[in-house]
Amino acid sequence: MPWAIALHMKIHPITSASNGLLKTIRGLHQRAFRRKKGLFLIEGPRAVDEVFRSGVGVVEVVVSESFLEEGLPEVGHLDFPSISVVDDQLFKGLVTTSTPCGILALAKMPSFGPADIFACPSPLILVAHAIQDPGNLGTMMRTALAASADGMIATSGTVDPFNPKVVRSAMGALFSLPFLWDISWSETLKLLKEHGVRVVACDPEASLKYFDADLTGPLCLVFGNEGQGFSEDLLQDVDQVVSIPMSAKSESLNVAVSAGIVLFAAVEQRQKG
Repeated sequence: MPWAIALHMKIHPITSASNGLLKTIRGLHQRAFRRKKGLFLIEGPRAVDEVFRSGVGVVEVVVSESFLEEGLPEVGHLDFPSISVVDDQLFKGLVTTSTPCGILALAKMPSFGPADIFACPSPLILVAHAIQDPGNLGTMMRTALAASADGMIATSGTVDPFNPKVVRSAMGALFSLPFLWDISWSETLKLLKEHGVRVVACDPEASLKYFDADLTGPLCLVFGNEGQGFSEDLLQDVDQVVSIPMSAKSESLNVAVSAGIVLFAAVEQRQKG
């Protein structure tokens, strides 16, 4: 962003580590505090640029002194009336990354309901069931958006979608993909059945290969915990269980990669149909 544009903003220097805004930012590193405030952190120029493009409600922008001096590089859509500036050392204590990113924003958590996910008469939905790794969840969200899925559900026990590591790995999908989060499997299943959505789980022990399954029509694809997979009870709840064939030399396949393989197979079938 050109320095001339930055000069049009009001700039508020912050010098004290005990400043209320900085305390809030540090608190947002924790899930409970994020939920209490209804806010989350976006770190880095690319992510901040994406959040402004998306129209998600940004409430604060904070930059380091050196980032401001460089003219706010890589941020082309910083449409905000004011920014707060802290010295570089203070800024390091505000972010969760080890590499200085120079800019962060506080934004309101987007709020979606079932109507946002089930708006399409033949939706394609991805369910992340008890996914623990933030990178996996963020990549699954990013993949679902790339596949033009209609939405995503993160069940109870799944890592917080607003965890800073998820936000980074989702690369903007968090701002564009409708999703429900922190709801039980039973509630998820009830919603899917109420909307006439067929539920297909991906499990390595299934005899039916994903490319032999019918992945057209209203469809939900469910992927489970990285280490434990699915319980027998859950597998009995779903309409069908499929697997991805792998080389005998391979022990397992990353859950986010698995989701991408089956999602795009569903996209291909639906396009041909």
